[in-house]
Amino acid sequence: MDRRRALVVLLAATGLVLAPAATASAAPAPPPPGGCQAFGAHVASLATSLGGDFGATASSAATSGPLAFPTIVVGPEQEEFCD
Repeated sequence: MDRRRALVVLLAATGLVLAPAATASAAPAPPPPGGCQAFGAHVASLATSLGGDFGATASSAATSGPLAFPTIVVGPEQEEFCD
């Protein structure tokens, strides 16, 4: 995943979290289960290649709502990299 795509994914996740919820009473989804070696390697490569941009964007997404980052960003990435 190149730098631009990674930032787009993280920014899109932030935008989705900030959009109004369809139902206010819906319970948040549980956090995704633990990752795998491929997922860990992917996150490490993103953090290394993007540097401070990765951390700042991840932090913004993570603080935008309860379980926002694990549900919108981590879960789909784990599905892609973990069997």
